[in-house]
Amino acid sequence: MTMTKMRFLKKGFLWLALALTTSSCLKDEVELTGYGDAYIIVEIAGQDTLKGLGLHAYSYSDFSEVTVTPPEGTMTRYTLAPYLGYKQDFILETPLSQFTKTLPTAGVYLFSAKYADGQLLDFANELYTDYIFPPQIKTAAFSQASQRFDVTWSNVVYAHSYNVKLINAEGKTIFLSPELNNSVTEFSFTQSSQGWQSSEFPAQGAVLTIEVAAYHKEKNTPGNKLQCIARSRKGLTR
Repeated sequence: MTMTKMRFLKKGFLWLALALTTSSCLKDEVELTGYGDAYIIVEIAGQDTLKGLGLHAYSYSDFSEVTVTPPEGTMTRYTLAPYLGYKQDFILETPLSQFTKTLPTAGVYLFSAKYADGQLLDFANELYTDYIFPPQIKTAAFSQASQRFDVTWSNVVYAHSYNVKLINAEGKTIFLSPELNNSVTEFSFTQSSQGWQSSEFPAQGAVLTIEVAAYHKEKNTPGNKLQCIARSRKGLTR
């Protein structure tokens, strides 16, 4: 598992890790590597199931620039940006306001990376058309008696794992759960739980949002790359 992928898992998307070969991990000098992941994002708005595109490039070495050329027939060229300031993780996601009912273009996405030392490397990932639906959040509440957040959701067919986020009123993720098995449909956490991204526990009366994401991996692809992330949100008051 790459260190950058581990960090990306912990910091925001809970992505499924890419396992590198043992020989690569034992080398004294890290070879120039790069990995790309194109995935579908699914959210529900009213009665509509909307989709967007996500792109993620990651490496052992620092990037200075990453662009992505989509499959033949599309004109847009995407420029990725560092994720949370990490130069080994570059991402881009379609803004929610630009989601549509149409799936992103399927096919091979070509990632072109320029590294901090000036080296260049191309790598690719194929996006397929299969996707899953977001989990229905049944419970998102804070218990004053136990000082605990409790979240439950419906099982998602073909989900491989889940994670839970707590988001503050400014849109910042302040808590992120570990990767949860696809058989899990509930999660609770307190001020002492691991996963807080902020040292400040939400004050009483704080307006917050719970997000539950379901993850679906690509079929027959080494490295457990993602095919789809399906997300739901529910508001609550601390």
